[in-house]
Amino acid sequence: MTSKDLVIRFVTSSRGFFVIEQIMEGTGLSRRVIKRVLNELVAENCVCQISKRDPIYSLDYEHTARISTIHCTDWAYSIEDCEKLMWALDGRYIRSIRALAAKIGRSRQWVFKYLEALISVDAIGIRKAGYYVTCYENMYKVGTVITKGIIKQKRLECGVKYTPNRKKKTKSKNHR
Repeated sequence: MTSKDLVIRFVTSSRGFFVIEQIMEGTGLSRRVIKRVLNELVAENCVCQISKRDPIYSLDYEHTARISTIHCTDWAYSIEDCEKLMWALDGRYIRSIRALAAKIGRSRQWVFKYLEALISVDAIGIRKAGYYVTCYENMYKVGTVITKGIIKQKRLECGVKYTPNRKKKTKSKNHR
């Protein structure tokens, strides 16, 4: 049995995440050999490296990065969802949260939370024409700093006026 077969057998038997040290203990192979085999498996899309900083691996691709924050107790931001929101804004100016929510098929509250987080890290900006993408690299900082009320503040800075929803007065024919 080759070293690649040993690593594959260990990886398929493990549940969830694994690191190189676990494979070393389970197979008895050296770190250099395991790194070489894992790089081959990543290139073949059999295994994915979850973290770019730490060598944490997973067998399936359902473990995407979700960033939890201290600002919202039960809220976690997904990089994939941030990309989806930013791609919807790329090259377009959408003025309302409602229109953006309809475009990507999410709720207005969800879009508001993500916009607030992305504007806080300067990944998305606001002009009079609408929301726009400023920097894709800042998307990975989402959730680190969230400034409450930043959307209203940025709208006031760029000159977008707040228009509350007003009920239209209708005249009935019976009351003149």
